Amino acid sequence: MNKYFAIILLVLLAACEKAPSETVKLEKVQLVVTASGELESKQTAMIAPPSVSRMWQYQIKQLTPENTRVKKGDLIVAFDSKKVMDRLIDKQADLERAQKQLENKEIRATESEQELILGVAEKKMEYEKAQRRADIIDNSRSKNERQKSVIDFTIAENDLFLAKEKLKFHINNKALNLKLAKGKVNRLTAEVDDFKVDIERLKVKAPIDGMIIYRANWQGEKPAVGESVQFGQPIVELAVIDQMQLKAQIAEPDSGKIKLGQRVKIMIDGTQEIVLQGEIVELGRVFRDKSSQDKRRVFDAIISFEQPDDIVIRPGMTARIEVVTKVIENALTLSSQAVKSENGEVSVRIAGTFSDHDKTIEIAHIIGDKVVIKSGLSQGDIVTL
Repeated sequence: MNKYFAIILLVLLAACEKAPSETVKLEKVQLVVTASGELESKQTAMIAPPSVSRMWQYQIKQLTPENTRVKKGDLIVAFDSKKVMDRLIDKQADLERAQKQLENKEIRATESEQELILGVAEKKMEYEKAQRRADIIDNSRSKNERQKSVIDFTIAENDLFLAKEKLKFHINNKALNLKLAKGKVNRLTAEVDDFKVDIERLKVKAPIDGMIIYRANWQGEKPAVGESVQFGQPIVELAVIDQMQLKAQIAEPDSGKIKLGQRVKIMIDGTQEIVLQGEIVELGRVFRDKSSQDKRRVFDAIISFEQPDDIVIRPGMTARIEVVTKVIENALTLSSQAVKSENGEVSVRIAGTFSDHDKTIEIAHIIGDKVVIKSGLSQGDIVTL
């Protein structure tokens, strides 16, 4: 009898030892989307090697240090101009020869024209003289002499016509030759001017006020003096740091929850965390891979915020964001450790007076370390952990 009594006592004592439990609560919860991003300037200018004829590789000769604040017109980067300078020297020599040739042609053409003008004058004098002889009516002269005078007049008239035609041809030919020579000079002058402009363009200056930020290449290397870069490769970003915004990367599963105008909590990483409030002002139109190594699909969201005067922030600083997408005033909540999932079925273990039992539930949302119950539980229910 005593033996059976001891066994019953042990069973009762075991029943009295309650397992850890938790009560289902009714509370206000916020559904939050979290993401990360990077600060950038609203207004930027990309600096890359300029377009220079027959140049594809540009060697950096001078480079303003990163994080330097510059004014519009300040020198940012200078590229080696030796190749262009050599071509300029050759073209200037061609120009000097063409100018000398033009000068000589003008002198020779002027001399020839003066000679032809004198020739016309001489032929005109001979023509007038022959005309007077042909017009003289003198019966004392023989018939042969009168015929000779007429023939001399005809020859003089033809010589004068020929002299005038030579002068006319020379003037037209002179204009054409000088036009071609001047065209060559003008073309070479334009090419020399283009080379001079290219040399100045290789000294790239700031188009706006801003801060120098080096742009890394596809290997992650930033530009340095002495290195060569390809045409079109951005090497410097000029950022206006007084006008900043945040570009956040939103995961594809959260895309339907994000909308324009939503308020955002921004936490900027640093020696001391900076917390700001912002607003979503622009959403990306396409999804992309997060990075070349991370193939998760994301889209960009632009977040504007008021920039405090007493806080120093720079482009490239990383930040985390929280977007409250929905507020549930009366939500049944439970810690996630109280929930079990097996074979696609979610359940909890309800604490009973004499024994516990499993109950299937539906979960509406998962928020951090707690879940929001959709059905299956009521406020006050006690669930074992």
